Amino acid sequence: MSKRANKNTNNQAEDEDDGEIPQEYLRNTQDKGERLRIRTGYRTLIEDLNNKKHELVNPENNTLTEALEVANTLNKDVRTPREGALDSTAILTISSLARQQADNLNTDFVRFEPIEFAEKLVAFIQRENNAPSDSHSRISPDGWKNLGAAGQKLFSKNPPFHFMAGSFDRDVKERPQRNPNVKKGTEKETIDKETIPKKMQSFDGSGGKNEATTAEVERVLDILQKLYKQTDENPICFFEFVLNPESFGQTIENIFYTSFLIKDGLAKTTLDEDNLPLIEPVENNEGERNKQLSKTRNHQTILSITPAEWKELIRVYQIEEPLIPTRDHTKPPAKKPLIESKTQNSATPRVKGKK
Repeated sequence: MSKRANKNTNNQAEDEDDGEIPQEYLRNTQDKGERLRIRTGYRTLIEDLNNKKHELVNPENNTLTEALEVANTLNKDVRTPREGALDSTAILTISSLARQQADNLNTDFVRFEPIEFAEKLVAFIQRENNAPSDSHSRISPDGWKNLGAAGQKLFSKNPPFHFMAGSFDRDVKERPQRNPNVKKGTEKETIDKETIPKKMQSFDGSGGKNEATTAEVERVLDILQKLYKQTDENPICFFEFVLNPESFGQTIENIFYTSFLIKDGLAKTTLDEDNLPLIEPVENNEGERNKQLSKTRNHQTILSITPAEWKELIRVYQIEEPLIPTRDHTKPPAKKPLIESKTQNSATPRVKGKK
């Protein structure tokens, strides 16, 4: 009784103490009796909620809804912070009791009980491990293994894919150190330095080590010069010159040998009005050859041809006989081509116009 009396005394002292709030503000908003009525209503509501806590947590009890309506009615007249603090306390108490009421709500769903689950788990491990059913006995390592094997069936999952970065070798490889004495050539020296192509042996393999493509290159050059004179020194169609309708392989060889002529400045290629390549020999003088060599150093072209393209070119250009006679690979190549007259090569190149 003494505690309750002290509490009521403190509440009365708080109700009478309005010194913290300016009197001018109170006169313009609410009178003292109205504020006292609101505080009394909140304190009565909070006290009733605390006294009936065990009844209010029952899910079938609807008193919390009525208490919330009372708090909302009192809140409509709240004007000062003191009454607002009491309103917050009342709402907090109602919310706490509502949460407990929701926890006690009995539904048809299965509720997880940690203690019950732990007891069943211990009983299962002891039964699988043939251990005595003693609640205070410790689970053996074999029991944990049996539990893992039993639970593994319920969690069948593909192993995750992890990327591996780095080497399998744990030893750190040392980077090779560069020799500081080795000097790199300048860019100009690298460009000016010509790459000497490796010489190719005869196709039948019977030639010696030093036998090269020189004989075939000279033979192709001699054929080009003779055809150039036959056409009154007019450029010759490049495809008509290198295509061999009898052999795709020899067409590739003709392109290969012709590239040596262009590289060494013995022949040059141009484009006609249809942007088709033409070929003609270079005059046999030092100035013209040096001029052609300077062009070939600065311009490089990679020519490729497929069997389908080879057949299509033969059809378009209507090539029946090759301008470069088919080579017999069973015999070693002659050092000089043997084209003495037009009768030995009945194919005639097409004239692309007077130069």
